[in-house]
Amino acid sequence: MEDRIYLNLKREEKNIPIVFVERIEKIGEYLASFNCSNLVIFTDKLVYKLYKDFIDSLQHSYLYLFDEGEESKSIESYLKAIDYLLDRNVDRRALFVAIGGGVVGDVVGFIASTYKRGVRLIHIPTTLLSMVDSSIGGKTGINYKLYKNQIGTFYQPEMIIICPQFLGTLPKSEVLSGIGEIIKYGFTLDRSILDMKDRFENDVFEIFQDKILAMQLIKKSINCKVKVVERDEKESLLREVLNFGHTVGHALETYYNYYFSHGIFVILGMAAEMILSNILFNFDLSNLDFLIRILEKNSIKLPQRFEKSQIISIMKYDKKNINASIRMVLLKDVCDYVLGYEVNEDILYEALDRFEKIVLS
Repeated sequence: MEDRIYLNLKREEKNIPIVFVERIEKIGEYLASFNCSNLVIFTDKLVYKLYKDFIDSLQHSYLYLFDEGEESKSIESYLKAIDYLLDRNVDRRALFVAIGGGVVGDVVGFIASTYKRGVRLIHIPTTLLSMVDSSIGGKTGINYKLYKNQIGTFYQPEMIIICPQFLGTLPKSEVLSGIGEIIKYGFTLDRSILDMKDRFENDVFEIFQDKILAMQLIKKSINCKVKVVERDEKESLLREVLNFGHTVGHALETYYNYYFSHGIFVILGMAAEMILSNILFNFDLSNLDFLIRILEKNSIKLPQRFEKSQIISIMKYDKKNINASIRMVLLKDVCDYVLGYEVNEDILYEALDRFEKIVLS
Protein backbone atom coordinates (compact mmCIF):
# COMPACT_ATOMS: atom_id res chain seq x y z
CA MET A 1 0.00 0.00 0.00
CA GLU A 2 3.04 2.25 0.38
CA ASP A 3 2.41 5.64 -1.18
CA ARG A 4 3.06 9.22 -0.25
CA ILE A 5 1.79 12.76 -0.11
CA TYR A 6 4.41 15.50 0.08
CA LEU A 7 4.17 18.70 2.10
CA ASN A 8 6.32 21.12 0.10
CA LEU A 9 7.53 24.12 2.11
CA LYS A 10 9.27 26.37 -0.38
CA ARG A 11 10.47 28.93 2.17
CA GLU A 12 12.28 26.24 4.15
CA GLU A 13 13.23 24.31 1.00
CA LYS A 14 11.81 21.25 2.72
CA ASN A 15 9.75 18.47 1.16
CA ILE A 16 8.19 16.45 3.97
CA PRO A 17 6.99 12.95 3.02
CA ILE A 18 3.73 11.73 4.52
CA VAL A 19 4.14 7.99 4.05
CA PHE A 20 1.27 5.49 4.13
CA VAL A 21 2.07 1.94 5.23
CA GLU A 22 -0.38 -0.91 5.64
CA ARG A 23 1.33 -2.79 8.50
CA ILE A 24 3.14 -1.43 11.53
CA GLU A 25 5.97 -3.92 10.97
CA LYS A 26 7.04 -1.83 7.96
CA ILE A 27 7.63 1.29 10.08
CA GLY A 28 10.99 0.12 11.43
CA GLU A 29 12.45 0.10 7.91
CA TYR A 30 11.78 3.82 7.54
CA LEU A 31 13.31 4.66 10.92
CA ALA A 32 16.39 2.58 10.08
CA SER A 33 16.98 4.73 6.99
CA PHE A 34 17.91 7.72 9.18
CA ASN A 35 21.47 8.04 10.50
CA CYS A 36 21.41 9.17 14.13
CA SER A 37 23.47 9.00 17.31
CA ASN A 38 20.47 7.93 19.40
CA LEU A 39 16.97 6.82 18.50
CA VAL A 40 14.65 8.18 21.19
CA ILE A 41 11.06 6.93 21.19
CA PHE A 42 8.40 8.98 22.96
CA THR A 43 4.96 7.53 23.55
CA ASP A 44 2.40 7.29 26.34
CA LYS A 45 1.72 4.42 28.70
CA LEU A 46 -1.51 3.34 26.99
CA VAL A 47 0.01 3.22 23.49
CA TYR A 48 3.01 1.33 24.86
CA LYS A 49 0.72 -1.19 26.54
CA LEU A 50 -1.17 -1.74 23.26
CA TYR A 51 1.89 -1.87 21.00
CA LYS A 52 4.71 -2.99 23.29
CA ASP A 53 6.07 -5.66 20.94
CA PHE A 54 6.16 -3.24 18.00
CA ILE A 55 7.81 -0.42 19.97
CA ASP A 56 10.37 -2.72 21.57
CA SER A 57 11.28 -4.03 18.10
CA LEU A 58 12.42 -0.58 16.95
CA GLN A 59 15.90 -0.95 18.50
CA HIS A 60 15.69 2.37 20.26
CA SER A 61 18.40 3.85 22.43
CA TYR A 62 15.90 5.28 24.87
CA LEU A 63 12.16 4.98 25.47
CA TYR A 64 10.29 7.76 27.25
CA LEU A 65 6.72 7.20 28.47
CA PHE A 66 4.28 10.02 29.18
CA ASP A 67 1.21 9.61 31.31
CA GLU A 68 -1.83 9.44 29.04
CA GLY A 69 -4.07 12.47 28.74
CA GLU A 70 -3.93 16.24 28.43
CA GLU A 71 -2.01 16.57 31.71
CA SER A 72 1.14 15.60 29.80
CA LYS A 73 0.90 18.86 27.82
CA SER A 74 2.24 20.84 30.77
CA ILE A 75 5.44 22.71 31.55
CA GLU A 76 6.17 20.18 34.30
CA SER A 77 5.85 17.26 31.87
CA TYR A 78 8.02 19.06 29.31
CA LEU A 79 10.78 19.80 31.84
CA LYS A 80 10.71 16.23 33.15
CA ALA A 81 11.37 14.96 29.61
CA ILE A 82 14.17 17.50 29.12
CA ASP A 83 15.78 16.31 32.37
CA TYR A 84 15.55 12.73 31.12
CA LEU A 85 17.40 13.65 27.91
CA LEU A 86 20.07 15.70 29.68
CA ASP A 87 20.69 13.01 32.28
CA ARG A 88 21.53 10.63 29.40
CA ASN A 89 23.53 13.24 27.49
CA VAL A 90 21.40 12.81 24.35
CA ASP A 91 22.99 15.00 21.66
CA ARG A 92 21.49 17.00 18.82
CA ARG A 93 22.28 14.32 16.23
CA ALA A 94 19.62 12.11 17.82
CA LEU A 95 16.33 11.24 16.15
CA PHE A 96 13.15 11.75 18.17
CA VAL A 97 10.10 9.66 17.25
CA ALA A 98 6.63 10.57 18.56
CA ILE A 99 4.28 7.57 18.61
CA GLY A 100 0.82 8.54 19.82
CA GLY A 101 -2.08 10.90 19.46
CA GLY A 102 -2.27 14.68 19.48
CA VAL A 103 -0.99 15.17 23.01
CA VAL A 104 2.17 13.12 22.44
CA GLY A 105 2.76 14.75 19.05
CA ASP A 106 2.33 18.29 20.37
CA VAL A 107 4.59 17.95 23.39
CA VAL A 108 7.30 15.88 21.63
CA GLY A 109 7.30 18.38 18.79
CA PHE A 110 7.93 21.13 21.33
CA ILE A 111 10.69 19.10 22.98
CA ALA A 112 12.32 18.43 19.59
CA SER A 113 12.15 22.09 18.59
CA THR A 114 13.76 23.38 21.79
CA TYR A 115 16.17 20.68 23.01
CA LYS A 116 19.72 21.65 21.93
CA ARG A 117 18.00 24.19 19.61
CA GLY A 118 16.45 21.49 17.48
CA VAL A 119 16.56 17.72 17.03
CA ARG A 120 15.15 15.82 14.04
CA LEU A 121 11.65 14.48 14.54
CA ILE A 122 9.38 11.83 13.04
CA HIS A 123 5.66 11.62 13.77
CA ILE A 124 3.87 8.28 13.89
CA PRO A 125 0.26 9.25 14.74
CA THR A 126 -1.87 6.52 16.30
CA THR A 127 -5.28 8.24 16.46
CA LEU A 128 -7.55 9.29 13.62
CA LEU A 129 -7.41 12.92 14.73
CA SER A 130 -3.62 13.02 14.79
CA MET A 131 -3.44 11.31 11.37
CA VAL A 132 -5.69 13.85 9.66
CA ASP A 133 -4.74 16.96 11.60
CA SER A 134 -2.33 17.43 14.47
CA SER A 135 0.70 15.53 13.13
CA ILE A 136 0.71 17.62 9.93
CA GLY A 137 1.82 21.23 9.65
CA GLY A 138 4.48 21.62 12.33
CA LYS A 139 2.49 23.09 15.20
CA THR A 140 3.86 22.14 18.61
CA GLY A 141 2.72 23.24 22.02
CA ILE A 142 2.00 22.84 25.68
CA ASN A 143 -0.80 24.26 27.79
CA TYR A 144 -0.29 26.90 30.45
CA LYS A 145 -2.61 27.38 33.41
CA LEU A 146 -6.14 27.16 31.97
CA TYR A 147 -5.18 27.97 28.40
CA LYS A 148 -4.46 25.58 25.52
CA ASN A 149 -1.30 25.71 23.43
CA GLN A 150 -0.16 29.08 24.75
CA ILE A 151 3.51 28.05 24.60
CA GLY A 152 4.78 26.44 21.43
CA THR A 153 6.63 26.63 18.14
CA PHE A 154 6.31 25.81 14.47
CA TYR A 155 8.68 22.90 13.86
CA GLN A 156 8.48 20.55 10.91
CA PRO A 157 9.23 16.82 11.17
CA GLU A 158 11.45 14.92 8.75
CA MET A 159 8.66 12.44 8.00
CA ILE A 160 5.13 11.49 9.03
CA ILE A 161 4.18 7.81 8.87
CA ILE A 162 0.47 6.95 8.62
CA CYS A 163 -0.53 3.37 9.39
CA PRO A 164 -4.28 2.61 9.54
CA GLN A 165 -3.59 -0.54 11.56
CA PHE A 166 -3.43 1.70 14.65
CA LEU A 167 -7.10 2.59 14.18
CA GLY A 168 -8.09 -0.95 15.13
CA THR A 169 -7.53 -0.28 18.84
CA LEU A 170 -9.29 3.10 19.02
CA PRO A 171 -12.39 3.42 21.22
CA LYS A 172 -15.49 4.86 19.59
CA SER A 173 -14.94 8.23 21.29
CA GLU A 174 -11.55 8.60 19.57
CA VAL A 175 -12.98 7.65 16.18
CA LEU A 176 -15.71 10.27 16.65
CA SER A 177 -13.04 12.77 17.68
CA GLY A 178 -11.21 12.25 14.39
CA ILE A 179 -14.49 12.44 12.46
CA GLY A 180 -14.97 15.90 13.98
CA GLU A 181 -11.83 17.17 12.29
CA ILE A 182 -12.70 15.42 9.02
CA ILE A 183 -16.14 17.07 9.00
CA LYS A 184 -14.43 20.42 9.62
CA TYR A 185 -12.56 19.97 6.33
CA GLY A 186 -15.87 19.19 4.64
CA PHE A 187 -17.44 22.46 5.76
CA THR A 188 -14.41 24.61 5.00
CA LEU A 189 -12.26 23.15 2.22
CA ASP A 190 -13.70 20.05 0.51
CA ARG A 191 -17.48 19.77 0.33
CA SER A 192 -17.20 16.30 -1.26
CA ILE A 193 -16.48 14.99 2.25
CA LEU A 194 -20.04 15.95 3.17
CA ASP A 195 -21.37 13.59 0.51
CA MET A 196 -20.97 11.00 3.27
CA LYS A 197 -23.30 12.79 5.68
CA ASP A 198 -25.59 9.77 6.01
CA ARG A 199 -22.66 7.48 6.83
CA PHE A 200 -21.34 9.92 9.45
CA GLU A 201 -24.74 10.05 11.11
CA ASN A 202 -25.30 6.29 11.18
CA ASP A 203 -22.22 4.68 12.70
CA VAL A 204 -18.75 6.20 12.73
CA PHE A 205 -17.23 2.81 13.53
CA GLU A 206 -18.79 1.26 10.45
CA ILE A 207 -17.01 3.72 8.15
CA PHE A 208 -13.64 2.52 9.34
CA GLN A 209 -14.44 -1.13 8.80
CA ASP A 210 -14.19 -0.29 5.10
CA LYS A 211 -10.42 0.19 4.72
CA ILE A 212 -10.63 1.68 1.23
CA LEU A 213 -13.22 4.25 2.29
CA ALA A 214 -11.28 5.03 5.47
CA MET A 215 -8.09 5.74 3.54
CA GLN A 216 -9.99 7.91 1.07
CA LEU A 217 -11.27 10.05 3.93
CA ILE A 218 -7.87 10.22 5.61
CA LYS A 219 -6.11 11.21 2.38
CA LYS A 220 -8.75 13.80 1.46
CA SER A 221 -8.32 15.37 4.89
CA ILE A 222 -4.53 15.33 4.72
CA ASN A 223 -4.61 16.92 1.26
CA CYS A 224 -6.83 19.71 2.62
CA LYS A 225 -4.34 20.49 5.36
CA VAL A 226 -1.27 20.16 3.14
CA LYS A 227 -2.66 22.66 0.61
CA VAL A 228 -3.32 25.23 3.33
CA VAL A 229 0.00 24.77 5.16
CA GLU A 230 1.96 25.02 1.90
CA ARG A 231 0.44 28.48 1.34
CA ASP A 232 0.57 29.69 4.96
CA GLU A 233 2.88 27.65 7.18
CA LYS A 234 3.02 30.13 10.09
CA GLU A 235 -0.69 31.00 10.19
CA SER A 236 -0.44 34.59 9.00
CA LEU A 237 -4.09 34.35 7.89
CA LEU A 238 -5.20 31.54 5.55
CA ARG A 239 -4.21 28.75 7.95
CA GLU A 240 -6.75 30.12 10.40
CA VAL A 241 -9.42 28.36 8.31
CA LEU A 242 -8.26 25.13 9.99
CA ASN A 243 -9.48 26.61 13.27
CA PHE A 244 -13.16 26.60 12.34
CA GLY A 245 -14.97 25.23 15.40
CA HIS A 246 -11.89 25.63 17.58
CA THR A 247 -12.43 29.07 19.14
CA VAL A 248 -15.56 28.00 20.99
CA GLY A 249 -14.43 24.36 21.01
CA HIS A 250 -11.18 25.10 22.88
CA ALA A 251 -13.05 27.28 25.37
CA LEU A 252 -15.56 24.50 26.08
CA GLU A 253 -12.71 21.99 26.28
CA THR A 254 -10.99 24.10 28.95
CA TYR A 255 -14.22 24.89 30.81
CA TYR A 256 -15.22 21.22 31.05
CA ASN A 257 -11.65 20.11 31.85
CA TYR A 258 -11.28 17.88 28.75
CA TYR A 259 -14.42 15.88 29.55
CA PHE A 260 -14.57 14.67 25.92
CA SER A 261 -11.84 14.03 23.35
CA HIS A 262 -10.67 17.13 21.45
CA GLY A 263 -12.50 16.44 18.18
CA ILE A 264 -15.82 16.09 20.00
CA PHE A 265 -15.35 19.59 21.38
CA VAL A 266 -14.58 20.68 17.80
CA ILE A 267 -18.01 19.33 16.74
CA LEU A 268 -19.62 21.27 19.59
CA GLY A 269 -17.56 24.34 18.66
CA MET A 270 -18.63 24.09 15.01
CA ALA A 271 -22.25 23.95 16.14
CA ALA A 272 -21.86 27.16 18.15
CA GLU A 273 -19.93 28.88 15.36
CA MET A 274 -22.57 27.88 12.80
CA ILE A 275 -25.13 29.67 14.96
CA LEU A 276 -22.87 32.74 14.98
CA SER A 277 -22.51 32.40 11.21
CA ASN A 278 -26.28 32.29 10.90
CA ILE A 279 -26.71 35.45 12.98
CA LEU A 280 -24.03 37.37 11.06
CA PHE A 281 -24.16 35.89 7.54
CA ASN A 282 -27.48 33.98 7.36
CA PHE A 283 -25.65 30.63 7.19
CA ASP A 284 -28.03 27.74 6.49
CA LEU A 285 -28.71 25.98 9.81
CA SER A 286 -29.73 22.71 8.19
CA ASN A 287 -25.97 22.07 8.45
CA LEU A 288 -26.24 22.50 12.20
CA ASP A 289 -28.98 19.84 12.28
CA PHE A 290 -26.46 17.40 10.77
CA LEU A 291 -24.00 18.02 13.64
CA ILE A 292 -26.72 17.74 16.27
CA ARG A 293 -27.81 14.37 14.87
CA ILE A 294 -24.22 13.09 15.14
CA LEU A 295 -24.02 14.26 18.76
CA GLU A 296 -27.38 12.70 19.61
CA LYS A 297 -26.60 9.43 17.83
CA ASN A 298 -23.41 9.11 19.90
CA SER A 299 -25.00 10.26 23.18
CA ILE A 300 -22.76 13.33 23.43
CA LYS A 301 -24.20 15.81 25.89
CA LEU A 302 -22.50 18.47 27.96
CA PRO A 303 -22.44 17.37 31.63
CA GLN A 304 -23.97 20.59 32.93
CA ARG A 305 -24.83 24.13 31.91
CA PHE A 306 -21.96 26.51 31.25
CA GLU A 307 -21.37 30.07 32.37
CA LYS A 308 -21.37 32.10 29.16
CA SER A 309 -19.22 34.88 30.62
CA GLN A 310 -16.53 32.33 31.51
CA ILE A 311 -16.59 30.80 28.02
CA ILE A 312 -16.12 34.27 26.52
CA SER A 313 -13.35 35.04 29.01
CA ILE A 314 -11.47 31.91 27.94
CA MET A 315 -12.02 32.77 24.26
CA LYS A 316 -10.17 36.06 24.81
CA TYR A 317 -6.93 34.07 25.17
CA ASP A 318 -7.32 32.37 21.77
CA LYS A 319 -4.11 32.60 19.71
CA LYS A 320 -5.91 34.17 16.72
CA ASN A 321 -6.87 37.25 18.71
CA ILE A 322 -5.29 40.67 18.14
CA ASN A 323 -5.53 43.50 20.68
CA ALA A 324 -7.96 41.50 22.85
CA SER A 325 -10.55 41.31 20.05
CA ILE A 326 -12.10 37.86 19.64
CA ARG A 327 -11.36 36.82 16.04
CA MET A 328 -13.09 33.80 14.55
CA VAL A 329 -13.48 31.75 11.38
CA LEU A 330 -17.13 31.89 10.30
CA LEU A 331 -19.10 30.59 7.32
CA LYS A 332 -21.30 32.32 4.79
CA ASP A 333 -21.95 28.97 3.14
CA VAL A 334 -20.29 25.57 2.95
CA CYS A 335 -16.65 26.20 1.87
CA ASP A 336 -17.30 29.97 1.78
CA TYR A 337 -15.50 31.16 4.89
CA VAL A 338 -14.63 34.48 6.53
CA LEU A 339 -11.26 34.68 8.26
CA GLY A 340 -10.36 36.86 11.25
CA TYR A 341 -13.89 38.15 11.84
CA GLU A 342 -14.08 40.24 15.02
CA VAL A 343 -17.17 39.25 17.00
CA ASN A 344 -18.56 41.54 19.68
CA GLU A 345 -19.59 40.09 23.01
CA ASP A 346 -23.31 40.85 22.71
CA ILE A 347 -23.55 38.66 19.60
CA LEU A 348 -21.45 35.97 21.30
CA TYR A 349 -23.85 35.91 24.25
CA GLU A 350 -26.80 35.57 21.87
CA ALA A 351 -25.16 32.72 19.94
CA LEU A 352 -24.04 30.88 23.08
CA ASP A 353 -27.52 31.21 24.54
CA ARG A 354 -29.05 29.61 21.42
CA PHE A 355 -26.29 26.97 21.39
CA GLU A 356 -26.87 26.08 25.04
CA LYS A 357 -30.61 25.61 24.50
CA ILE A 358 -29.91 23.20 21.60
CA VAL A 359 -27.18 21.05 23.12
CA LEU A 360 -28.70 20.85 26.59
CA SER A 361 -32.31 20.30 25.51
